Amino acid sequence: MAKERIIEIDLLRSLAIVLMVIFHAAFDLWAFYDWQIDIWGTQWQVLRILTASLFLILAGVSTNFSSRPLKRALVVIACAFLISVVTYAYDSSTFIYFGILHCIGVGMLLLILLKKIREWNIILGLMVILYPLSTIHYPLFDRPTLDYYPLLPWFGLMLIGAGLGHYLYIRNNLRYMTMRAGMPALQYAVFPGKHALLIYMIHQPIVLGILYVVL
Repeated sequence: MAKERIIEIDLLRSLAIVLMVIFHAAFDLWAFYDWQIDIWGTQWQVLRILTASLFLILAGVSTNFSSRPLKRALVVIACAFLISVVTYAYDSSTFIYFGILHCIGVGMLLLILLKKIREWNIILGLMVILYPLSTIHYPLFDRPTLDYYPLLPWFGLMLIGAGLGHYLYIRNNLRYMTMRAGMPALQYAVFPGKHALLIYMIHQPIVLGILYVVL
């Protein structure tokens, strides 16, 4: 029997994917087509941070439902390693050595060890985010990169998500939405959220291909 999907989580993950594609499309237009987009300005960076935060919180929430958490974490880490290899081949000076997928993969491993503290992960997550050392720049990692999400402070969001997920969906068995027959729009809306990792891996070549054809 197929595992029950939690619809609101898939919907939020779909939203995060849409926001990610918008940001990366804007970045591609700035980087490859010289469009005058202030990609490092406040508005675009707020969008980037909100998108990354949503992905990380939902990744934390989802760790409560994985039947094979170690396998899932290793798959994410393998995908992250592939991204490092590809971006290194493209430009070794700015390759992605610890991007959001690396952060999620390592965070999933750590959450296996922290699963038993349940809702207390929320407090631990806040401590990680507020930890003063999270503002320190380590010389080893002080280099240009296309995507960088260090565990401090970003893993704190995964911890908060794990704690909230346990409280809402395990302890209280809440389900805010249910899928009913005759709801094709909702089925389409949750589709990206069900296949988030695959979409993450392939969306940039697709976006670049579309821009090449259109522009």
